[in-house]
Amino acid sequence: MRVKYIMKAVSVHCGNINLTVRTGDYVSVTGASGSGKSTLMHVLGLLDTLTGGSYLLDGEDVLPPAAAGARAPAQRTDRLVFQRFQLMPGMTALENVALPLALQGVARAARLARAAELLEMVGLSGRMEHKPGQLSGGQQQRVAIARAVVANPAVVLADEPTAGLDPAAAEEVLSLLGGLHRAGNTVVLITHDHHAAACAERRVTLENGILHGGQTF
Repeated sequence: MRVKYIMKAVSVHCGNINLTVRTGDYVSVTGASGSGKSTLMHVLGLLDTLTGGSYLLDGEDVLPPAAAGARAPAQRTDRLVFQRFQLMPGMTALENVALPLALQGVARAARLARAAELLEMVGLSGRMEHKPGQLSGGQQQRVAIARAVVANPAVVLADEPTAGLDPAAAEEVLSLLGGLHRAGNTVVLITHDHHAAACAERRVTLENGILHGGQTF
């Protein structure tokens, strides 16, 4: 597999998989269970190593294949929205959102102010001091979205962000992702939900090892 990130565009090439995501795109990836959707997402998010090929960011190979004995770079979970939220249970919503900035060494006052701004954006200004166990599923996912964008990543990666949510909460999450895209963020959405997929500007499908609709010219 070869993955490229050039001029804030992402290109993935692996056998019959050819995917290009350009700056400002909103792309959904659908496919049956086991088709490789989450694996693709984890490669893009630097959570999985490769068995072959390369991963290039701005032309630099940052993720050589595991077969070469190389080690993956630091994981970048800060820009990922997970199916199961992955919030720290002992932290408040405010602390969870601020965590990526803390790991970057941003001063406490500045990171908490930025986190509060994002929580207000997702409609949780009144829940900042609540811990994940005190929040509904939809509220936890909104915290996860705020955390994913707190450090202004080039690409927001959302892996089944509406799974397990009731219809109203799912619509709230999709509305937030749409708002992020309209604000200029690049969004890649992995989903089995055809309604969620249809909210993206462009839809691609993984089927029998082949990615349909991945290239744009």
